[in-house]
Amino acid sequence: MASGATREAILNAALKIVAQGGLEAMTVSRLAEVSGASNGSIYHHFGSRGGIVGALYRESFAELVGAMLPALDERPARTVVPELAGRFLDWVVARPTRAEFVYRASVAGLIEEDGKAAFKARTMAPLVEWFDKRTACGELRPVPAWALDAVVMAPVHECARRYLAEPGAFDLKAVRPEVEHAVWAIVRP
Repeated sequence: MASGATREAILNAALKIVAQGGLEAMTVSRLAEVSGASNGSIYHHFGSRGGIVGALYRESFAELVGAMLPALDERPARTVVPELAGRFLDWVVARPTRAEFVYRASVAGLIEEDGKAAFKARTMAPLVEWFDKRTACGELRPVPAWALDAVVMAPVHECARRYLAEPGAFDLKAVRPEVEHAVWAIVRP
């Protein structure tokens, strides 16, 4: 396998293993078995199991934020903010394995904290910039940057977690309008 293909195969294997058996099931030997890569290749690309978790987390989180970014335009904030919430939920429905990984890995303490905050700040910078611009012109109430993910998107996170915890228990698309309304209610002036 080419270097890029090996790296991708290892990350895909990690997702598959986590989906089937949780984070605890993702060992280097299991990754080698599922991906077809050697142990040495795994260590070469990622340095450790933690390196794989971190790389997969960063890739998945960036993909999630990337799914939201097309909503950021010059439309009124009352239109864009609910769409951001809806796009997040759509990503969870379309990519449940990655979504579940993002939630599991972020609370399991497996992601090295060194650099995590800087990575999230860089990744979310377009969202923060858009919110800052709309706050400055009075379209949104002031919300600190740290609160965009933790507070503003809290209704989205809660519904996503419940959806992922009990697949089929409720229709995430059906609750989307209510979630979008809740997110807008948090930031409307």
